[in-house]
Amino acid sequence: MSDVRWKVSLLFAIITLSIFFSIYWNSDGILESIGNQTHTQAGEANASNSSILSKAQIPDLIYKLETGNNDTKLDVASKLGRLGKPAANALAEEIETNNSSSEGVNSYMLLALLETRDGRSEQILSENLGKKVALKNTTAGSTVEGQTGREMSEDTLQALKAKDKDMRKRLADSIDREYGNKTDALENALKSEEQNSSIYTPFAFSEFGPQESGSETEKLLKALKSGNGAIRIAAMMALGESKEKAAIDPLNDIILRDYPLAKNSAIIALGEIGDERAVEILLKQMQSDSESTRSNVAIALGKIGTEKALPHLLARLRDASAGVRSNSALALARIGNETAVDPLIGVLESGKGLQGKAQDSTNANVDVRKSAILALGELGDTRATEDLIGILTDKDEKNVVRTAAASALGEIGDPKAVETLKKVIDDKSVDNRIKKKALLALNKTKSQEVAGILIGKLGDKEFGAIAREALINMGETAVDPLIGNLKTADKKIKNETALILIEIGNPRAIKPLILAYQ
Repeated sequence: MSDVRWKVSLLFAIITLSIFFSIYWNSDGILESIGNQTHTQAGEANASNSSILSKAQIPDLIYKLETGNNDTKLDVASKLGRLGKPAANALAEEIETNNSSSEGVNSYMLLALLETRDGRSEQILSENLGKKVALKNTTAGSTVEGQTGREMSEDTLQALKAKDKDMRKRLADSIDREYGNKTDALENALKSEEQNSSIYTPFAFSEFGPQESGSETEKLLKALKSGNGAIRIAAMMALGESKEKAAIDPLNDIILRDYPLAKNSAIIALGEIGDERAVEILLKQMQSDSESTRSNVAIALGKIGTEKALPHLLARLRDASAGVRSNSALALARIGNETAVDPLIGVLESGKGLQGKAQDSTNANVDVRKSAILALGELGDTRATEDLIGILTDKDEKNVVRTAAASALGEIGDPKAVETLKKVIDDKSVDNRIKKKALLALNKTKSQEVAGILIGKLGDKEFGAIAREALINMGETAVDPLIGNLKTADKKIKNETALILIEIGNPRAIKPLILAYQ
């Protein structure tokens, strides 16, 4: 009996051990199976949660298209593209309702829509590029129709704006010395970046009671007769900013009879009004002993734009004051008569240092040289090309002068300057500010070779933004090189290229854009 029990116990032990080892040997597979099932379920849950979170982020991502810098917007466009249909729906609605704050933002939305590969992309892109072309044509037409003078380069306009600001600041400083803290409001108005009649009228009306009769113009004309000089100055500035022609005769009288501060204010105001009836009075003031008066007159004559002033302004290129010479050069730029080309070239040549000494030390002044260069750019005559190339490549010239030379060469657009501009861009010893201006100058030549150079700079941290701006401004000429660049393997450059094509708005780019993002 005991022998049977022993055998049964042994058999039970063997069976138990067999089961144990079987479980042990297969445990990895069982655990892996359980783990895989758990992981799959968790992955599905996470994917679902991720999808929900991504969809919830679409409005925030679209908002970032309006607020971020270029790199951020390109990144956001790619993120929206990866979200597919939900993002495409939101983008299509946003584009259709035109909720974006600018055309530039709308372009990033169209790029994001391309990235979604949505079937509606081609139609929406076609409609929007059509609108861009129509808008550009309308804008171009209205610019020509509403233009009272020649269109000037941004650099020259900025130089003229700086002259205006300097004139007003000098006037404010003189008023402060004359009247002390009683005229703080007027001084602040003169130094303000934004100029309009409303910033001067409160001071001009400060002597009037609330029952004073008349329109605003009538009251300003009445204020010109105030016994308080500061009140008269405020009224003059207000009338100038509102371009009130009824003020011309009273302002002429002030120039003839009033004290220097009022006289200079009247000159500035007449320049703002821009009526030729003021020219004869202003020309007489060109003989003034006061440097500030002659400087103010030069700018005022330039704003009026009359060719009657040409001989007088040309004569002032030899004025004893560097400021008067500089202002006269910019005034000649505004008038735009080619008679000024040779005298302006003469300013540059006589101011160039030879063996450490200039023939005319006043023409060596940086401000004089910059103004003469910008004026030659505005006149657009190729007679100045060689001199400007020489200045651009002369490392003894100040950077601000060389930068102006690059800008002027762009305005002239002489093909002889292209090789020089290209060399400047590739010269590692040249200041980046000069290189940037040279890039923009190249853009003015509007050739496909230049478009290729600019496309090659899109990935450059220093010059990418300038290259993008230049390609957009180049327009039609850049379209084919940009379409070719859509084949690039660099995703960021591809998106930059697509964005520029969208900004240009040429319908020929639609099919290549759709194919590039399929």
